[in-house]
Amino acid sequence: MRKTSRHITSIVIVLVAVAVLSGVILVTELEPKLGLDLRGGLALTLTAPAGTRDDVLDKTVEVLRARVDALGVAEPDISREGSTNVLIQVPGTSDRARLLDLIGRTAQLQFRQVKQVIPEGDPAFVTGTVVPSEDPAAEAILPDAEGSTQFRLGPVELTGAGVQRASAIVDTGAVGGGWRVDVEFDKTGADKWKEFTGRLACLQGPERQIAIILDDRVESSPQVGEEVQCNDGLTDTVITGGFTEKEAKDLALVLTTGALPVKLERSEVRTVSPTLGSDSLRAGLLGGALGLALVLLYVLIYYRTLGLQTWLGLLAFSSLIYSLIVLFGAWIGWNLTLAGIAGLMVSVGVATDSYIVFFERVKEEVHEGRSLPASVDRGFKHAWRTMRTANTVTILAAVVLYFLAVGPVRGFALALGMATLLDLAVTYALTWPLAALLARSRFFAEGRFIGMRRALEGKKSDDGKTSVLTKIYRSEFNIDFIGKRKLWMLISGVLVSISVLALIPGLRGLTYGIDFKGGTLLRSPRDTSVSIPEMREALSIAGVENPVVQVVGDFKGRSEFQIQSEELEGAELDKTIAAVASANKVDENQVDTESVGQKWGQQITTKALRGLAIFILLVILYMSWRLEPKMALAGIMALLHDLLLTAGVYAIVGFEVTPATVIATLTILGYSLYDTVVVFDKIRENQALPAYAKKSFAEISNASTNQVFMRSINTSLTVLLPVGSLLFVSSFLLGAETLKDLSLALFVGVAASTYSSVFVATPLLSFWKEKESRYAGLRPRMKSQTVPLKATPAPVTAQGEGAAAAPAASRPKGPTTGDHVVRAQRKKQSRSKRKKKRR
Repeated sequence: MRKTSRHITSIVIVLVAVAVLSGVILVTELEPKLGLDLRGGLALTLTAPAGTRDDVLDKTVEVLRARVDALGVAEPDISREGSTNVLIQVPGTSDRARLLDLIGRTAQLQFRQVKQVIPEGDPAFVTGTVVPSEDPAAEAILPDAEGSTQFRLGPVELTGAGVQRASAIVDTGAVGGGWRVDVEFDKTGADKWKEFTGRLACLQGPERQIAIILDDRVESSPQVGEEVQCNDGLTDTVITGGFTEKEAKDLALVLTTGALPVKLERSEVRTVSPTLGSDSLRAGLLGGALGLALVLLYVLIYYRTLGLQTWLGLLAFSSLIYSLIVLFGAWIGWNLTLAGIAGLMVSVGVATDSYIVFFERVKEEVHEGRSLPASVDRGFKHAWRTMRTANTVTILAAVVLYFLAVGPVRGFALALGMATLLDLAVTYALTWPLAALLARSRFFAEGRFIGMRRALEGKKSDDGKTSVLTKIYRSEFNIDFIGKRKLWMLISGVLVSISVLALIPGLRGLTYGIDFKGGTLLRSPRDTSVSIPEMREALSIAGVENPVVQVVGDFKGRSEFQIQSEELEGAELDKTIAAVASANKVDENQVDTESVGQKWGQQITTKALRGLAIFILLVILYMSWRLEPKMALAGIMALLHDLLLTAGVYAIVGFEVTPATVIATLTILGYSLYDTVVVFDKIRENQALPAYAKKSFAEISNASTNQVFMRSINTSLTVLLPVGSLLFVSSFLLGAETLKDLSLALFVGVAASTYSSVFVATPLLSFWKEKESRYAGLRPRMKSQTVPLKATPAPVTAQGEGAAAAPAASRPKGPTTGDHVVRAQRKKQSRSKRKKKRR
């Protein structure tokens, strides 16, 4: 009674949490905060020099936020990303060029004395790029705005740190009109400025000039006026330079908000049009909904009435995860991106996996002849251990992804990690208590149509024979997994060899996207009357050299141009955007752009390799602790097998390697080991049973693998269904190109992990374990005693895989599968006899 009360309390708490969170969202009318790839806008990644201190980078973020806020941009998102990056996301901006200029401008203001003016053609004129001295106490040579004049300058006398306020003012004294910037200093700055200008007032000629330098360029070089007294200088100043109104206001803005503490480099610039963003969102949601529907249909067909409990659990899980996404968007500004949607779809599969692991364990207990309530409680106890071990590996992958990755990878990692933790909580607080209560209800437990027992036992014919489908459902397999390990190793060796050959650059090699090799990518809706040669001609007129032009379409006949070129910036990029928009007869705001520097690609690659190394180390330590070192090593070997196959498929089909590919590849790390842990956990459990005490490790592995074979298939299918929906529906049919790379790598990786957990990891483990002294002596003796599988197609028994069933008196006591099958059959026969007597 106490246990029943505890189960009811647990279920009520979950349902109240769902109701409260859903109610808060409905009342406040909150919605998920969408990323730029879904709502359109500008995304800019700036990278600080290596070794930049955290406090300096934090100050840089503050300065950038002040600049963007001063422009009146709605809902900008400016945050640190890793140890050197600053991510700026601005939705729906129309003045892209101005925003990029303001954000990217370092605004390092310096005041120096002019020592010499060097016109172009002078022997002292420095050709090429002028590199100023990094030492503020040293002299420097800097150019003016046009680059036609250079100045040899003295040390830095004053910096922008002393500026208190700057204002854009109409310059009535300038020839031809124009604007100037009036600068007011704080007390310390004013004192320094007075001393500096007073000292220069004592000099004659060019040395009376002050160079006002902004970002290593001399904006103006005014001379200290004759009215200024020697050693009695000014307390403020004016910056002139023939500025337009916008230029003067922008300069005043950056001077007022302050200079950036470090010089930042543009690593990535992306613009997404609202049209393309809404199309991607629609495609992603439609594919996700279809994938979820397929999962729900599958569990209903396979588990029948228990599938309805899965529906209820997934409904609670989905409501909670949606509420958290909305609240995280409001609390910490977390944006939901296409990568995040993909992570949530994978999490649906992970959540369904928990139901499958639980139900399959309950099924085993029922087949052993236990009562339904006892089967639920014992089954959950064993399943909970497996789920904790397997899901911890997935959480490790999410943590490594979040802290080491960049860009949309972090959003994916957050979604996956959050969903996995929530899945464990829902499984413990709702799935188990609900199943336990239903098992104690005669109506739900023994009912003819909705009874749990009928769903778990599987149906047999009147003559006692078991059909093939029933054997599959009951996991009563007689597959010689370990005996044929040489065949499996040969198949894997061939597949891996093909993948390695495909990865060789001279033969096939990987195709890297601009995120790794640098460059600019433009996407635009295509006017069907415009051909690829015509687009190339338009780009050539705009000055773009050797562009790669492709046409991508969907099943509705819609298509878009994708254009890759060397990195384009500033006016050159604006000119190219105008040319593409004109050729396609679309607005310039509908042209999607992405510019990436080579250093960004190197950073992504470095972080991915570092993440892989750290993850492998953590997994080896964790699996060695939870299972054993040899299991950890076998799991890592299977993982490398999966990664090589995924990379090989990418090379063969010619898909580009993008950050989305990195997301999927690192996700495979966790999921590949999930399946392997399920098999290994069953092997470890069987090793401890008395019935397996004198069995060879090959027999234990064979029996264990047969017992969990359908469990592995089911857990993989529930992930492949939503991922396959994203790949074939969202990507190929609906044209969501941003999901293509991610979903393909996930699909191939999950399929490969299903194979490797059974046909690679387990045979390798068996090969190593058979050499241990505990099993070395058993192997030849047991080999001669084992009856061939095909000779006696009996169910999996405690005597070993494929062994003939021994008489009841000679069978060892203990929870062996063979005993449970016999007891279940006897119970069924006895019930039939009782019915005949009543008649």
